[in-house]
Amino acid sequence: MLLWVILACLTAIVLLVLLRPLAGAGPKGLAPEAFDAAVYRDQLSEIESDRGRGLIGEAEAEAARIEISRRLLAAGSKERAPDRVKASGLRARVAMIGVGAALPLFALGFYLAYGSPRLPDQPLALRLQDPATNQNLEALVARVEARLREHPEEGEGWDAIAPVYMGGRRYADAADAYAQAIRLLGPSAKRFSGQGQALVLQNNGVVTEDARQALERAVALDATLIEPRILIAIAKEQDGQFGPAIEDWRSLLAKEGGGDAAWREMVKKRIAADEAHVAGKPVAGEPVAGAETPGPAGTGQQGAGGPGAADIAAAQNMSPAERQAMIERMVQGLAARLDQDGNDLGGWLKLVRAYSVLDRKDDAVKALARAKSQFSGNSDATEQLDALAAELGLKS
Repeated sequence: MLLWVILACLTAIVLLVLLRPLAGAGPKGLAPEAFDAAVYRDQLSEIESDRGRGLIGEAEAEAARIEISRRLLAAGSKERAPDRVKASGLRARVAMIGVGAALPLFALGFYLAYGSPRLPDQPLALRLQDPATNQNLEALVARVEARLREHPEEGEGWDAIAPVYMGGRRYADAADAYAQAIRLLGPSAKRFSGQGQALVLQNNGVVTEDARQALERAVALDATLIEPRILIAIAKEQDGQFGPAIEDWRSLLAKEGGGDAAWREMVKKRIAADEAHVAGKPVAGEPVAGAETPGPAGTGQQGAGGPGAADIAAAQNMSPAERQAMIERMVQGLAARLDQDGNDLGGWLKLVRAYSVLDRKDDAVKALARAKSQFSGNSDATEQLDALAAELGLKS
């Protein structure tokens, strides 16, 4: 509203400056020609008075009368000019009023024809998601970031830029942006869900404790959200809680049973895999724990059902969360089996390599130390473990 008042004042000032000269066209007071005519009439009377007293002759009086009469006629014609000036001034005022009224009306008509007076302001989030702005998305994000550096307490900015960070795979920035939005604007299911997903993706599919808490808060606020419920079930699988995970999967299918969502097939496969884990049966797509596979030459050991290079390569076709969950389950299973039977050198080698691939360096060093302790009297096994440690840059 204030903007329109300012624009109206500016328009009035411009019109006043442009049209002011037209307003001064009219006469001010009596014209001097009327006074001259009165003087000439007095002069004619004086000529007649002078001739009667014999001060001037008849010829001189006639000549004077003719000259003064000519001047009187000229003054009379000019005396009528103010009427024409008055009419001209009236026309100028009419023109001024017309222009003053027509100019704003013309501008309003032009805006109604070519503008968008009924279009509401577009929120920042929609502008960021507009495909037309994709080419300048980095510049727009940079401007928003600069704005947030100057005004870090603007929750709307954090709320708008968080999903943009997610789309750009800037998961750490997205998690922080969601946290700021929650702090400034308050909790919501959407913000907690986004924060939890960002934390999971930031950790390569591992559902950390912070991520789990955010996801559970999202579900508590809106139980219809699918993504956080899926990730909570995956978190239970990663913790080895396959029974509770099965309950979550089945609950998800029961509540969304009428839908044809693409995730339904994934949920059914995970239920089957978790049930196989609970029953101690082989899981389709995973190596069988304890199955005989060629071990390292000269060890006389059988390989363990752990995630090797081929397993990890096959997992690249999965989503980040699915891939990480599968690898974690296999690693957990292998580690549990080696705790019971530590004489499998091939299993230790696979476990150390798997920890390294998962960037769990501390666990890899611990596993390497346990393996060397297990095979302390076997120089060949110790040599292979040292070679693997050198390859992976581990110290034990």
